[in-house]
Amino acid sequence: MRTFLVLATLALALGVTGQANAASVAYIDNGEVWLSSLDGAQKVRLAAPVANTSGTIDKWLDVAASDSGRIVAVRNEPGKTSRLSWFKVWEPDGTSTVEGQLNALNGWTIYVYPLSFDLTADGAHMVYGYSNSSQTSLATGTYVRPVSNSPLDPISISGRQHPTVFGNRVIAHSGTTIYAQDVGAVYGSDFTPWLDAADAGLELRRTDVAANGRLVAIAGEQWSGGTLTVGKIAAVSIDGVDQGPVGPVNCFVPASGVAEDPSVSQDARSIAWNDSQGLKVAGAPVSAADPCEMTSPTVVISPSGEHAAIGGANIAAFLPPAPVTPSPPPPTPARPLAAPAVTLPAKVTTKALGKGLSMKVKVPEAGKVTLTATVPAKAMGRKGKPVTIGTGSATARGAGTVTIKLKLNSAARKRVKKLKGAKVTLRFLQNGRATTKTVRLR
Repeated sequence: MRTFLVLATLALALGVTGQANAASVAYIDNGEVWLSSLDGAQKVRLAAPVANTSGTIDKWLDVAASDSGRIVAVRNEPGKTSRLSWFKVWEPDGTSTVEGQLNALNGWTIYVYPLSFDLTADGAHMVYGYSNSSQTSLATGTYVRPVSNSPLDPISISGRQHPTVFGNRVIAHSGTTIYAQDVGAVYGSDFTPWLDAADAGLELRRTDVAANGRLVAIAGEQWSGGTLTVGKIAAVSIDGVDQGPVGPVNCFVPASGVAEDPSVSQDARSIAWNDSQGLKVAGAPVSAADPCEMTSPTVVISPSGEHAAIGGANIAAFLPPAPVTPSPPPPTPARPLAAPAVTLPAKVTTKALGKGLSMKVKVPEAGKVTLTATVPAKAMGRKGKPVTIGTGSATARGAGTVTIKLKLNSAARKRVKKLKGAKVTLRFLQNGRATTKTVRLR
C-alpha cells in the first residue's frame, strides 16, 4: 500500500498515559445509546430517544467513553440547530445524575457540532469539533468544556478539527497534518505537528490514540459531488504521541464499503469502527500486512450501530440485576399425630364388663385401632405380671371416632364377678401411638 503517514518535524519528548484495560464499547444505534462488551456477548441500552420540552423527540447523535469508565452522550431533535443539543453523563457505577446543554460561543448564524466527540482520560472534560458560519464567515475548530451542567462558554481552539483526547491532550488535524497539543497547554492553542498524511490523498477525519500510546487509528475520506465515496481507517504502531511510526503496523483495516469513526482500546489490542455492515470490533493488527490482518475475528456489534467509543466502563455495572429465583420455603414440619383419645363410661361394673364394654375412641387418621385390657395377676388368682382379660378392635376409614367393644376371654368370663374392685388397665393403640386408661370395676 502507499504509506499513509510520513513523519513530521518533531520537537517534544515522549508523552504516554498509563495503560488501562478496555472493558466495553459505547455506540449509537437508531437514535439510542448502547453499551456492549467487546465481543458483543453482553449489551445494554443506556438511553432511548427523549421527548424534549417542545413535545418532539430528541435522538442521540454521538457518544464518548473515557478511560476511567465515564460515558457521555449527546442528543438533539433531527434537523434542529446544534445549539439545542444536550448531553447526559453515566458514571462508572451505572448511575446518571448530570446533564446539561452542549453549548457553543455566540456570534454565528449556523452552528454545526459535535464533529467528533471525546472525553479526557479522567472523564472530567469533553472535546467536540465545530463548523460554525455566518453570511460571510466560516469558523472551524474544537470546543473544550467540563463535564458538568455549568452554563459557562466552552474554550474554543480555532482551526483544530475532529478532535480526540490522549490523556488530557487534544489530538486534532488541520489540513493534512495531525497535531498534538503541547504538554501542559491546558486546552490552549499551543500545538505541535505530529503526523503528516498528505501522501494518502484523503481528507483527514477522526484520529484516535490508544491510552498506552502504542497504536493510532486515523480515518480518511474522499468525497465526490457531495457524496462520501471512500472511507478508510489506517492502523499505525507508534512509540507514543509526539513520536512517529515505529512499525510494524501500517495498514488499512479490512472494511466493507466506507469505514468511519475509529476507536482504539486503551491497551491497543482492539479497534472499533463502522462501515456498511455496521459497527464492528476486531483485534488490532500486529504486522504490516495490508489490508490489516486482525488478531481476532471481526465482530459486528450492531448492523445499524455507529460512533464507536471504546472505554473503561465495566458493562456489569450497567446491566439490569439478574432475576432472583426465590428459594422454596422450608417444608412445614409435619405436626405429630395425636394418640387415640378415649371416652370411658362414667361407671364400669363387672356386669357391664361381662356383657361387653363399648367405648368411643377418637383417632387422627385411618387405620386399625386395637384394645387390650389387663388386670393385676392377683385378681385372676395368679402370681406374676398383669394378666390380659380381653381385647377389642375397630378400623377407622379416616380421622374420626370409632366404637370398640371389649370382649373378655374365657378365663375372665369365668371370674368376672370376682373382678369387682379390681383395677383394669385399658391400652388403645393405632399406628404405633398408644393411650392408656385405668378404671376400677364396681
